[in-house]
Amino acid sequence: MSLWQERWPQVTILVASLVVLTVFFARQHHYSRYPKLLHRFRWGFLFFTLFFIGFYAQGQLSVVNIFTLLLSLYDGFEIGTFLLDPVIFILWTFTFITLFIWGRGLFCGWLCPFGAMQEMASWLGKTLRVRQRKVPEAWHRRLIHLKYLILVGLVGTSFHSLTLAEQLSEVEPFKTSLTLYFWRYWPFVVYAVGLLVAGMFVHKFFCRYLCPLGAGLAVLGKFRLFSWLERVKLCGQPCQTCKNQCEINAIRTDGRIDYNECIQCLECVVILRDDTRCVDSLIQQKRQRRARIQAVNVGVS
Repeated sequence: MSLWQERWPQVTILVASLVVLTVFFARQHHYSRYPKLLHRFRWGFLFFTLFFIGFYAQGQLSVVNIFTLLLSLYDGFEIGTFLLDPVIFILWTFTFITLFIWGRGLFCGWLCPFGAMQEMASWLGKTLRVRQRKVPEAWHRRLIHLKYLILVGLVGTSFHSLTLAEQLSEVEPFKTSLTLYFWRYWPFVVYAVGLLVAGMFVHKFFCRYLCPLGAGLAVLGKFRLFSWLERVKLCGQPCQTCKNQCEINAIRTDGRIDYNECIQCLECVVILRDDTRCVDSLIQQKRQRRARIQAVNVGVS
């Protein structure tokens, strides 16, 4: 109780931000009609996530939380242990609930501080005109399984030795970058900075191929109840606009969205609402123009 009372300002701000984010996602089809507004809101929220949730409130979720929960369920669940950190508890509760509504993308794309840092590293790379590397589709589909192997290894190790599992969980650079502000023994700093530099070349490299937390959330996200991201008949057949614009490569060549990889940036929804970019809209406009021309010709004759 005292811990919650001491951190009530952080709790209040965090809960208010989660309410705003929920309303935004519930009305995503409406807001996607205003791309400038959506982009500004997204970047504003990413800055909030990094600096308030990450650096200030220390609210970075971790794979450690996953195997701690599994071990707690195995040994006898005690909720008091999880209530010791109100920010982490609120974020985990919100993330768990929204996994069944929107999938993993809500957390990975909007509420993960290191994910926000990677987005900013990617933006910096483009600003500095660093050549962006696109991983070939075949290699991408193989590499995305690596994070699941890391997750299985960490969870299995935790049942043998929690201490060893916590040491191996340093594959996540969260402690180095966010908890210790990069002030740590140099190999950890080199690793964390190296991942951010890699993200300047390959968009969100760590999220896509190495993050065990993202893998764990994706497993639960398979049970989501809805597929919110709209698709139309021409998506993927033949239109590849959304796929080519999806920086995290979460859209398959046939137009289907891979919700296990999607970070819900909503860029594909924006394209679908854009009459100047969506092939389906362009074809409909062309048909309407032909129909008007034919009607005029009939009237003249």
